[in-house]
Amino acid sequence: MRFEYLTFLVYSPRGKNTVAVQSKNIEGRIKNGEAGFTDHLSLRLKENNLHTYFEDATLVPVPRSSPQVDGAVYPSLIIAENLVKNGIGNSVTNCLSRTEAIAKSSSKFSADQRNSVSTHLNSLKVEPLIISEPTIIIVDDILTLGRTAYASALLLKEAYPDKEIKIFCPMRTRSFNEPESLTDIKRDFLRAGLNDNVQLPD
Repeated sequence: MRFEYLTFLVYSPRGKNTVAVQSKNIEGRIKNGEAGFTDHLSLRLKENNLHTYFEDATLVPVPRSSPQVDGAVYPSLIIAENLVKNGIGNSVTNCLSRTEAIAKSSSKFSADQRNSVSTHLNSLKVEPLIISEPTIIIVDDILTLGRTAYASALLLKEAYPDKEIKIFCPMRTRSFNEPESLTDIKRDFLRAGLNDNVQLPD
């Protein structure tokens, strides 16, 4: 099974040039739940005619690596709510939750150490809320290996088989890149890979 995804900016955590440093600063703003980032992102999406990706869609935020605690920052929910506030997407449906804590991806430095698709499937739950839109767009902050997004998409497709399921992340990780520009628009598909992984196009 495959799911379409869209990312807009590059995140280069191990890069050394000026753009890589800027990408790390933006990543910090996203993780801290800075709404102003999404306001600017919304303008940029419209300037690049990418708002059409979100037409007739509800946005479903991806939970963090542990069950949500009252008062804790929820980056993907903040992104989703502010996109809708800025006219991108129809609504937000907060129907995906984490049932048990798993290891944070940021604490693992190799792909083999990071959570598998099955680990995400076994720790996520969909609450079957009524969704009128024909499209569901999963919103996460950063796309790295695609396992969180892919597992979320599988669960939502099972719960809503008549809906189109897509993915949006503001940033995509390119760990060792020395990018020339922060803007690096990618629109392609995630597919099931070997050994409980996800196949990315590049």
